Amino acid sequence: MSKGFKITVLILSLIILVGGTIAYRMWNKPNRDVAKEKGIEITAAQLVTEFQQNEAAANAKYLNKPIQVSGTVSNVAANQEGITTVLLSSNDAMTGVFCTLKENNPNIKTGTPVVIKGICNGMLSDVRLGEAIMVK
Repeated sequence: MSKGFKITVLILSLIILVGGTIAYRMWNKPNRDVAKEKGIEITAAQLVTEFQQNEAAANAKYLNKPIQVSGTVSNVAANQEGITTVLLSSNDAMTGVFCTLKENNPNIKTGTPVVIKGICNGMLSDVRLGEAIMVK
């Protein structure tokens, strides 16, 4: 075997080894448990206002962080996967805080005040919280 062939095989072997290690670690990465994290406490109206006034600053402050949002339920539904989603109202009739719950909760009723904690995923048409749980 030529020296160039051996070097090529060695480099390819290293690339496969490093790629496999990275894939293994990403696949087995532990999930966040939002219940154990302390959330930034804020109302739904305040959160929406901050994102509307300066989305970049709000992203820096809240994105991928646990947030504990208090507000009034304006809509309860199930997404395409059957998971309960809750929309908290804000001062803007067109925008709210959209929460995707970790576990289905059929006891949530429209018009009731709630506190929900979840991971902020930023703002699309609504501010989005994922991995959310009911605090009260």
